[in-house]
Amino acid sequence: MTRLRALPAAAVLSLVAALGACDDTGDPDDGWDPDAQFAPSLRPAFGVRAADDGGLRIWTGSACSRVTRVALAFEPGDDELVLTARGERGATVEHLPLAGPHRGFEVEQALPEDFDWRDATSVRLSVDGDPGGWGSSADLAEVVDGSAEHPADTFWFQDVGWLGPAEVAERDGESFLATCTPDPAKE
Repeated sequence: MTRLRALPAAAVLSLVAALGACDDTGDPDDGWDPDAQFAPSLRPAFGVRAADDGGLRIWTGSACSRVTRVALAFEPGDDELVLTARGERGATVEHLPLAGPHRGFEVEQALPEDFDWRDATSVRLSVDGDPGGWGSSADLAEVVDGSAEHPADTFWFQDVGWLGPAEVAERDGESFLATCTPDPAKE
């Protein structure tokens, strides 16, 4: 039998505030507020693009080290890929093909066998570790429509644009925050 414990009201309110601060899907009415408690000063974003083989590729934009868990949640629906680090110290992630391989990670929760990422409208990336990463979402319609029109080393960063490595290096920490980039305003 499972027992549920009541959380103190302050803990619940803190959790709701933290979750609200991470809702940064790119829509001006999405609830992202840089003044909210725990919110970064710049909008976080990660890169996503369709691969030549039809798969989906994720780029955190900056290397994430000591990662213990990565989750890709697709909407609408509840399809989610969850990866956990094989070692106690976590793993490093920067580029992540949806179909794998997932070096340093094992699949904790797989996507359904018949899953097609092109049927989803958005994907949300969450990276846990020490330190963790900024959670953010990306619109997949732009990825489907624009990937073939952009060089293979460019990725769609929600509300930022199609960026290659040089543009990410130039703009990360200036106009947006890549997934694991520390917030320069809070250092």
